[in-house]
Amino acid sequence: MSSIQDVYQITEQLVQLVENPIPKDNRDDFIEKITLLLSEREYVMAGVEKPVTGKEKELANKIISWNETIIKNFKMIQKQIQQDMMQLKKTKTSNNQYTNPYQHLSVSDGMYYDKRK
Repeated sequence: MSSIQDVYQITEQLVQLVENPIPKDNRDDFIEKITLLLSEREYVMAGVEKPVTGKEKELANKIISWNETIIKNFKMIQKQIQQDMMQLKKTKTSNNQYTNPYQHLSVSDGMYYDKRK
């Protein structure tokens, strides 16, 4: 099996993984699988030579089109994670304000200091 076919198979697995919705409860496992596939693909791509036969060129073109899909889905995943982080930050702030509503009030507001003794 040539290295271009290995890259093709890994890229196909990556596309299938990325096109499915991200499970919120197993997000870390999902990201770890993606990272593993990307590092494996990077390692295999180091040994890839320029495609010679028609089948290898066809596989290379399919890999290139899949890369565009992968990048698009990565951007969507990134936006989703950023939105979840913003929502978590808002929830945390809201919970803190609920438990201690007078936290941000100035204590010296309206105080009077008498300079005379």
